[in-house]
Amino acid sequence: MKTFTGANCSLILGALLLAARSLRLSRAPAAAAALAGLALFVLIVGPDASVLRAALMGAIGLVSLSGGRTGRGLSFLSLAVIGLLMADPALGTSFSFLLSVLATLGIVVAGPRIMEWLPPVVPRWLAAGLAVPLSAQLFCGPVIVLLQPQFSSFALLANMVAAPLVAPVTILGTAAVPLVPLAPWAAVVPMAVAGACAAGVAGVARFFSALPGAALPWPEGPFGAATMVVLSACTLLAMWLILHPRAVWALVLAAHRRTVHLLELWPLFTGLDERRRRGSLRGNNPISGRNQEWPLRKKPDPSRRRQRRPPGAM
Repeated sequence: MKTFTGANCSLILGALLLAARSLRLSRAPAAAAALAGLALFVLIVGPDASVLRAALMGAIGLVSLSGGRTGRGLSFLSLAVIGLLMADPALGTSFSFLLSVLATLGIVVAGPRIMEWLPPVVPRWLAAGLAVPLSAQLFCGPVIVLLQPQFSSFALLANMVAAPLVAPVTILGTAAVPLVPLAPWAAVVPMAVAGACAAGVAGVARFFSALPGAALPWPEGPFGAATMVVLSACTLLAMWLILHPRAVWALVLAAHRRTVHLLELWPLFTGLDERRRRGSLRGNNPISGRNQEWPLRKKPDPSRRRQRRPPGAM
């Protein structure tokens, strides 16, 4: 069974662009050479619908991520989706097509943002190694839950560990294909390295899938997808809060000042002073302004005794 994703095309395009730039080609000839190499790669694998879709999505994701222009990447992605749906309307009901579009959308929209959030001390290759799988997983998570209602706790970590092994598998395996009929002896080394890296990817998958809590149960249906959307949004928010402590502290201070200001203005809007007057046990004399005691029953004065009549008085 053949598995082909946009990540494979992104690796091929990246390697071809790097090779073209190392030969000191300008941007336009380098892009043309990379696209020509990608076309040959698609012909080698087989120009199926899934291959063409993955090649197109991978090219869009890599161009957007390397160029850092989110608006242009979104435009290319929209045109690609419209063109593919017009060519084959049945793709609208395909989960593989939806996952491919969502993964590319995540890389285009959230990938560059996550790379910008990371501190400058983090190398760019490491930032991309974190941003690409994280953004793709966050956007594809709600659809994956519909297919398999569970949460893979170590999916991001497993993808990051296996990412360095995927590139040799794709690049060296592709390079060995034309060498097999021309010089079989020269294809032994790249095929051996690609096979060892493929075994490493399988080992990483088996290791993380065997860990306790690797697959946690998750709600099914639309409710599960909605909760996964909330989890993805909370993950992005938590990541931004962690990576921007100064901005968070400034927001907290601003919220505190705003709250204090509203509390100071609260009596003016609610008439709190009038309610205090009405509910007290003392009343204000509107004429003198003196506080008067609540009218209570007077107690008898013991000094004022009742006078008795003298004996014999009329």
